[in-house]
Amino acid sequence: MMTGRGLPFKNRFVNGLAKALAVLFLLDVVAGCGYFKDDSGEVIIRVNGRSITAGEYRDALKRLVPSEKSEDAGGFLELKKELVAEIIEEELLLEEAGRAGVSVSEGELAAEVDLIRREYGDASFKAAIESRYGSIGEWEEKIRRKLLVKKAIESITKPARVSEKEVLAYYEKHKDGFTRPEQARARMIVVSSEEEAAEVKSRLTPENFAEVAREVSLSPEGKEGGSLGYFGHGDMPGEFEAVVFSLKPGEMSQVVKTEYGFHIFLLEDRRKGGPLPYAEVKPRIIERLRGEKSAALLDGWIADRKRSSRIEIREGLL
Repeated sequence: MMTGRGLPFKNRFVNGLAKALAVLFLLDVVAGCGYFKDDSGEVIIRVNGRSITAGEYRDALKRLVPSEKSEDAGGFLELKKELVAEIIEEELLLEEAGRAGVSVSEGELAAEVDLIRREYGDASFKAAIESRYGSIGEWEEKIRRKLLVKKAIESITKPARVSEKEVLAYYEKHKDGFTRPEQARARMIVVSSEEEAAEVKSRLTPENFAEVAREVSLSPEGKEGGSLGYFGHGDMPGEFEAVVFSLKPGEMSQVVKTEYGFHIFLLEDRRKGGPLPYAEVKPRIIERLRGEKSAALLDGWIADRKRSSRIEIREGLL
């Protein structure tokens, strides 16, 4: 009997379940190469009577490990153990979904498929899916299972709530971690020659800076009027910062030569560093605390369910 640690689903929930599941599907699509279908029907894992064959296990393992990677490589045994734990957890969660009468509608499945298609791109989407799974239908069935797992997790972790008192206490305890450095908001124009930079500078004013940037600047920000937004020390190349932080709001720089070209900067605003107000960080704290509580609930549920379930693993076949 193997004791699972509940790590795979726990980590996914903490990092944002919906996003993580979408990433998981995407990784399944692009990881490795070739179609690994293994038709071995020998049962290798049983979870409360639900059977996982050696073929299903090997297919999942090959999707995680490129074919050219040796099974003797460091960490391979640990990877196999984690895969077995994840398979068991998924089966327990699918069982819970069935017990609770949870289902995935065709609309929900289509929406998830469309999300992944947009992430991956249409050009080679179908070919990549068929290469990995043999058919779109088999791949969609795996997505349906993952969505059922997601719904089961959401149901299990629904009691995870965070009070105002808890959020405020966390803020007071970690206030030093919620600070904003000194920041500047600036615009930039970059051109390729000193002569052009001088000509541009001669007709620049703070008022027309954005318009001229859209007209002549070579940088990607040019189409946004040269806006660099707010940034702090260490966020930009040193020569940019040295100039920008030496300016006063509303002041333009002289022409500055760097390895990227010839630049002119306009400082629009400057704000001091200091503690972030509670209202600004409250949503982040709520998300963090709710994630921690949800992970603990899920971890506890998985541990309890494993103790009360009949789980058989033929380790010699792994």
